[in-house]
Amino acid sequence: MADLHTVTITQADGGFSVRVAPAPDGETFDRDYPTHPQARGYARGLKLYRGWALVDLTTEGGGNG
Repeated sequence: MADLHTVTITQADGGFSVRVAPAPDGETFDRDYPTHPQARGYARGLKLYRGWALVDLTTEGGGNG
């Protein structure tokens, strides 16, 4: 069965939020970062190592993963 988690980057509180939905049981991957490159690096790591879809909703990311 496919792992249907999605990693989403959004702008929030003067920085950037990375959220995983649905939240995996017993684990928290949500993080906040002051810069887009930091948030993007973390989110891309989750995409690479977990195989989760990535959606970047920031103006910097242009909506792509």
